[in-house]
Order: sequence, then structure tokens, then C-alpha cells
Amino acid sequence: MAGYSGKALGDKLGLKSGMKVFFKDLPEDVQKDLKAHLSEAEIVKTLKGTFDYLHVFTKEVKELQKQLPKLVESLGEKGMIWISWPKGSSKVPTDLNENIVREIGLKLGIVDVKVCAVSEIWSGLKFYRRKTG
Repeated sequence: MAGYSGKALGDKLGLKSGMKVFFKDLPEDVQKDLKAHLSEAEIVKTLKGTFDYLHVFTKEVKELQKQLPKLVESLGEKGMIWISWPKGSSKVPTDLNENIVREIGLKLGIVDVKVCAVSEIWSGLKFYRRKTG
């Protein structure tokens, strides 16, 4: 269980059995919280093909700007991208916050739909492809 909602972290993040998933820099504590959900997913270590679920953990604007275009290219039609950054209260040095993450995502044609406390340290913002038409 994670957070105040009583929901398992994998449920909060939308991880489902059989999903093709990719993580960039997944922290150990978050990996432990996701263990049950990850055992039912297809975890891929390289960005080849398209994915149902992509999740990047980063502390720096520069790194996010470098990684995110590759993730967007690999996003399946109905897939999701989570971007996680250290919470301000975590005392982990970062130049990211929710507004900066949102702005970077929107510039790449993805739109944010949900914010989540991923762990004591990490916040996350969920993105989908912007619908056309």
C-alpha cells in the first residue's frame, strides 16, 4: 500500500496485467511497492516498439528534456507516460516541479490528466497523447 488513499501504488498508477512497460531510473523503494503489479507486466529494458506504460524518474529539467521526446515516440496509441520528480518536501535537490513538468510535456503534444504521490520522495504526473479531431 502506498499513500493515504489505501490503494496499492500500481493501481493508482494504472498498471495492469499484460501491459508492456518501460521504466527509466526506477528507484528501489518504488520498485518494491510495485512488485506485485510488475510480476504481471511485460517489462522491457530498451525503448523498442510501442508501450502501454512508460515511467521516467528524474531530478533535472535538462535530463527530462533529453529523455521525454524518446518516450513520446514510444508511446502506444492508448498508452500513458508518468513523469516523476522529487517532491519539494523531500529535500532532494531538483530544478523540477509540477508546472515545469507539465509545460515540458505539453510542448511535446502530450497532456496531463492526473497527479500522484508515488512515494515519500517522488511526485508523478500522468500524461496521454493529445486527442486529435
